[in-house]
Amino acid sequence: MTKRIADLTCPKCQEAIQVPFDAADPPTLAEITSSLQEALKGQPGTEEIQKIIEGLKPQTEDHRHKTADEFFSCPECLSWVEKTGPGYQVSPKAPEKEAETPEPAVGSIFSQESQKHR
Repeated sequence: MTKRIADLTCPKCQEAIQVPFDAADPPTLAEITSSLQEALKGQPGTEEIQKIIEGLKPQTEDHRHKTADEFFSCPECLSWVEKTGPGYQVSPKAPEKEAETPEPAVGSIFSQESQKHR
């Protein structure tokens, strides 16, 4: 313990007064270190925490199928289709229209005959 003196002002008479008090000495670095080590005793270390985190990550293996038969014979993928399938509608693709040649503008310098030979 260390004796300290606080400089205060009296609220009644507004005079400066000094009040002595005992203050605890601040802890040393060794005391802080030993307290932390004691508090962390039995707790996992950084490497152990990293291993735990790695264990919690989902395992990502390559789950691809080469054919639709393989896809639908896989129980995991089939259940995924059954869950998500009702939200989608499958419809046939509309046939693409052939590109039409534009009609020449009125008064064009090209005749109808030359347009057909393209």
